[in-house]
Amino acid sequence: MSSLPSPICAIPRPNLRTIQRATMRYTWRGVLCNKNPFDLALYPMLLWKERPATILEVGSKMGGSALWLWDTCATFGINTRIVSVDINQRAEVDHPRIRFLQGDGRDLGATLSDEFMASLPRPLLVIEDADHHYLTTIGVMRFMDRHLRSGEYICIEDGICDSFGNEGNYDGGPNRAIAEFLDGRTDYEIDRHYCDYFGHNVTWNTNGYIRRLSPAEGRP
Repeated sequence: MSSLPSPICAIPRPNLRTIQRATMRYTWRGVLCNKNPFDLALYPMLLWKERPATILEVGSKMGGSALWLWDTCATFGINTRIVSVDINQRAEVDHPRIRFLQGDGRDLGATLSDEFMASLPRPLLVIEDADHHYLTTIGVMRFMDRHLRSGEYICIEDGICDSFGNEGNYDGGPNRAIAEFLDGRTDYEIDRHYCDYFGHNVTWNTNGYIRRLSPAEGRP
């Protein structure tokens, strides 16, 4: 495995639990959103800088996250299209710029064809926010690997499970998938500007703000 920075968040576990309880109740415009205060601050900086034409979200839940992402982009004047995929699609949001699809993160090709992916306006931002399981995260990363272009981001959510000590419930979870996927790769980087903005991995996306590099940027 590649040697990556520790995925453990600098915030002590008792404090994390307090934040997590509130995160699991958080709503946006009355729709369950489940975003924590750190990523609610980090994502807008990323959106403003990268100005994605399409956001592809894996893991919709009730649709609150997709709605918040669109509202944030609209505030910035970004005419973003959002596609949100979930294995158990139950989104409560009806919005002309958000498309909710039923699909399995472990087999995205069954839902998102190569033709569909090629048709998406760019730049693309991918957010993997499904079931925290290693197999789902690695499946999403491998699928997106052939579609991401230089400079585009894939954000892997919920690596915070390691900081709670429950990654074993998810077969190693997102951080195992990140470490395995990046092992030996020189065409991706973990963007520490976002991961460490509030302190070492003070984000629920620990080691999870990942940028595709151009060949010229690849590490030796």
